Amino acid sequence: MRKQVLFALGAVVIIIGIVVGWYLITQRHVRRILAQQMRANVLMIIDLDDADDTSRSNTMTLLSVSSSGDPVLLSIPSDLRVKLNDGQMNRLDTTYTKSGASLTTSTVAALLGIDVPFYVRLDSAAFEHLVDLLGGVTITVEEAMKYDDESATPALHIDIKAGKQTLDGATAVQFVRYRGETGDLKRITRQQKLMAAILEKGVLSKDLGSVRKLVRDINPYLHTNLSLVDLYDLVKTVSAANAKDVQIATIPGTPATIDGVNCLEPQVVRMERLVAHLIRGADILTPSEVTVAVFNGNGTRMVASRTGDYLKARDFVVNKVGNAETFGYDKTYIIALTDMAKAQMLRTALPQPDEATIVSPDELSEHYDALLPFTPEGTDILLIAGKGFDIK
Repeated sequence: MRKQVLFALGAVVIIIGIVVGWYLITQRHVRRILAQQMRANVLMIIDLDDADDTSRSNTMTLLSVSSSGDPVLLSIPSDLRVKLNDGQMNRLDTTYTKSGASLTTSTVAALLGIDVPFYVRLDSAAFEHLVDLLGGVTITVEEAMKYDDESATPALHIDIKAGKQTLDGATAVQFVRYRGETGDLKRITRQQKLMAAILEKGVLSKDLGSVRKLVRDINPYLHTNLSLVDLYDLVKTVSAANAKDVQIATIPGTPATIDGVNCLEPQVVRMERLVAHLIRGADILTPSEVTVAVFNGNGTRMVASRTGDYLKARDFVVNKVGNAETFGYDKTYIIALTDMAKAQMLRTALPQPDEATIVSPDELSEHYDALLPFTPEGTDILLIAGKGFDIK
């Protein structure tokens, strides 16, 4: 009997060990992410509008940090049009109102194409308390802010004079909420200025004792899936940076009205390039960086003009359309004048990429020398439409 009890206890211990081990392995801790030379990404949601027990986020900012610091603050417009998990399209702030912080975080991760395992949400009381903990923050208010809305819950009264001043918590909330005549994008610029001031006052280049106290004091006011240890590790990592190390940017969008709703359509190519540069540490070449001169080398009427229009529609810069020195080209050539990657991008964009041959100026020197006088300065590529090439 005693052996059976010991055996049962041993089995329980083993099962508990397996469960605990699985939990530790699967948890996404900040320290572990940074130790793997990956960036820790946190969606910060400042939620200052409360009405009828619903919330609408005023600002969303992705905080991304690496083990060496270099923090990135990437503002995400609240009226950005995004795809939800069910495939439906909606504004990001509506997504937050209906689905909360967790689903909004996964929506932002899908939009940006990166892993965003953490979120932190501050309501107006938390944001006000944070600024007051720091003894206020000093910024320059570029224009007077005056706005009253008795219908808001509670009633909203904003009255901030222009000029350099120290904002207390309540005034900082007004500063963030103010929309003015210029709408959301101008408000994002103001919010970025305030966020940078808060980081500089309370976190950047601060000693670990000060960082630990700030985290301990603000933690009860936060709604987050970060543990207290994770929050401390995150803030401690940011604190190692200087103000000049902080990179600030905004997801680009184009104003649109869809189904009667005003929104921002993401500028996907620019957004992907921004995320690649700031967060992935890589630069993505885009068609808008490739300048092409197009020449008709097969005699087909208007082939150079049609090809130029085709490339412009795909965001390539076309600075020349004309006839080559002969219509006797036996194949289509792409002459790479600058970056071979640009030539490869152009080749991939053509309707029949396998029919185009990439060469250097030396490899086609006789033709290149003949076309050079007609090639504008700053051209990256010469595209010569040869036998059989056409754009229908």
